[in-house]
Amino acid sequence: MVRGPEATLTPHRKKWLIFWSVFALWLFADLWTKDWADTTLANPNHPLPFTITAADSGKTLSQAAAAHFGWSEAEASKRLERGDGRRKVTRLAAAGTWKADDKPFGPEGIERAAGSLWVFWRDDRGLAPRRIPLSARRELESLLADAVPEAKREEIAKVVNETAAAETLAGLLPEQFRKLDADEVATLLAEGRVHPVPIGDPDPSAATVVKEGETYLLMDHRVDVMGEWWKFVYAENPGAAFGFMKGVSPGIRQTFFMLLTLIAFIVIGTIVARLPARGWLVASSFAGILAGAAGNFIDRVRYGYVIDFIDWDLGFTHWPTFNVADIAIAVGVGALMIDLLFNKKSLLATPKKEKAAA
Repeated sequence: MVRGPEATLTPHRKKWLIFWSVFALWLFADLWTKDWADTTLANPNHPLPFTITAADSGKTLSQAAAAHFGWSEAEASKRLERGDGRRKVTRLAAAGTWKADDKPFGPEGIERAAGSLWVFWRDDRGLAPRRIPLSARRELESLLADAVPEAKREEIAKVVNETAAAETLAGLLPEQFRKLDADEVATLLAEGRVHPVPIGDPDPSAATVVKEGETYLLMDHRVDVMGEWWKFVYAENPGAAFGFMKGVSPGIRQTFFMLLTLIAFIVIGTIVARLPARGWLVASSFAGILAGAAGNFIDRVRYGYVIDFIDWDLGFTHWPTFNVADIAIAVGVGALMIDLLFNKKSLLATPKKEKAAA
């Protein structure tokens, strides 16, 4: 007698099928929503670029933005106007013609004309560039002045200028953004993917007439779900949930989270393997926790930070911005706690002998 496929689905295999299905659903939801936030939401450090096509040349900036983002012209005009004091859009300057060993500081340095740089560090120029500030010399001077208040300002400035004079773009950019190395900096410069942010460059208005080939950066775009109570905003978190370890150095932080994720896989895998066949509910909770840890870890490997975008302002408190991975972890932990506290037959509290009998 030939057995059908359903005969091979034992209770233990069903438990594992449910575990990996829940894991995959949470992980897919997390990665998909992060990609949506990356390509849809914008802030001054994560702008959305759009290039003027031949069809939009000669139109106003609001008309071009409406065509690119799928807005109405009235909505585009409202989004581009600087009514609340925030910069909404800027025009991307021509790419710099620098070399990797060019010096950003000093009398002839890039900082004299540009306050920062836009770096298109990903292959797709339609994705948001990274803003690299050229303020390291000024910040170092300020830090030294605070650390050594008895020193004269002229002496501090001399030391800082001598130190900064040896800095190159190949050394500076990887320090500001760890996903770059010296070789990649040379490639980005050669391909024209590093643009200056001119000091004092005026913002264009919604009525600005645009030309073919120009690229504009949308500097602010958020989605209001329930007004100020609930909105989607773009944020980057180099730490864990709610900013944990945000101030730790990138190398130590990356190693810590790599080990933590590996330990989570081993521990949770061991627990689920030892659960009896009826433990699929507990297994599902662990699957959510593991999926959340994996989703945030993938972000750290890809970008060096985790993308957050869900923002709650409850009036009495402004909840730290979070993502679907954080929800998966919170739901998983919450479900385990509820099961442990209110389920008298919880596998988390059942003695080992009873587990074996089950």
